[in-house]
Amino acid sequence: MIDSMEEELNALWQQVETLAGTKYLKRKIPPDVSDQFSDEANQAIRNLKDLDQRINNRRDVRLLSRMQQELKNDGVMSPEMYLWWVNRY
Repeated sequence: MIDSMEEELNALWQQVETLAGTKYLKRKIPPDVSDQFSDEANQAIRNLKDLDQRINNRRDVRLLSRMQQELKNDGVMSPEMYLWWVNRY
């Protein structure tokens, strides 16, 4: 199920692609603001980056909560959580 933030993210990506005149194959990292783009495109890029950061923050909170629950219940982290923790922090 796709939530509203992911729908908004897809809509912003489409808006950025339309305004910038560029098709982005990898939609993992938003483009940087550039003088080559219009003011509208740059604003859409800023909005896209803000939303992407909010989604990442939400994901981190969920994973951190899961890690704390594992530590509370088992006293150890699963290998998946350990790798996330090491790579993130």
